Amino acid sequence: MFKCIEAKDEDLIKEIYRFRYRIACIEEGIFDRKSFPNECETDEFDQLSIQYAIFDKENNLAACVRLVHHSKRGYPTSKALKINPEEEKKLLPYNQMGELSRIFIRKDCRGIKNTKQIIDLVKINAGAKMKELGIVSSFGSLEESFLRLLLILKMPYRPIGPYQVYGNRMRAPCIMLTDELIELNKELFFEEVH
Repeated sequence: MFKCIEAKDEDLIKEIYRFRYRIACIEEGIFDRKSFPNECETDEFDQLSIQYAIFDKENNLAACVRLVHHSKRGYPTSKALKINPEEEKKLLPYNQMGELSRIFIRKDCRGIKNTKQIIDLVKINAGAKMKELGIVSSFGSLEESFLRLLLILKMPYRPIGPYQVYGNRMRAPCIMLTDELIELNKELFFEEVH
């Protein structure tokens, strides 16, 4: 069983950055570890983000995700990846958009059962927060296999551009509507937020 909390404490936020560094830089080689000499993986968007920490039953950090919101300078996906021009025309003003990013799950928690529980917690907590903040749609920068998994787990992202290299991986810029996420997962939103 997992639990998810919105990280507000500076020590926990630093723990999340160290966790991201271990997975993104050391285990997966997504980002160059030399870019993070303090062993905390962060970027300019963390200051515009709500950080979520997901803990296992022993109260160890099992996963993390951030919700970037109300960014006037764009979002990680919109800044890093080319979006199809016809899709770009349909994008909402940035103050109605957000981005779920830096979704990292500890290796021993990546089985389908655990991953489903973790993603359900992300949907409940981040989905409710997106609704509260007036976020109508959110970006994602997704590898093809992760996009397929999220679709199976009822996170309705759709690609809005081609696959491109980002963070040493082929990823597509994607978009997800908050109302569609909630509609597809109605049963979760009637349960108590964990």
